[in-house]
Amino acid sequence: MWRALKDKKLPISFKKIGRWWGNNPKTKEQEEIDFIAKSKNKAIFGECKYRNEKLDIDVLNNLIRKSDIFDKKYTQKYYYLFSKSGFTSRLLEGVTKNKNIELIELKDIYNV
Repeated sequence: MWRALKDKKLPISFKKIGRWWGNNPKTKEQEEIDFIAKSKNKAIFGECKYRNEKLDIDVLNNLIRKSDIFDKKYTQKYYYLFSKSGFTSRLLEGVTKNKNIELIELKDIYNV
């Protein structure tokens, strides 16, 4: 994310990025978000999965659900999913026209 920020490849500029965990006031359960990068009323929410299986759309839907905790704080939200093994066709088809979602494979990070 820092390299992408430096190369101006992100939809927002941020000074801090980090993991978040806390209580979801709607569900009364603990939630965790792998990373949030924020700038004023904009934020990037990210999920990273290092699995030997492709990520499916349920991971994205879960991240979006967790980001709802911050509805009052961030009016523009972006979602980044990082996957070791790629993404299912169901997820790829579900995000084709959504410019607020980025899917990044391990090979994309290391240019392999």
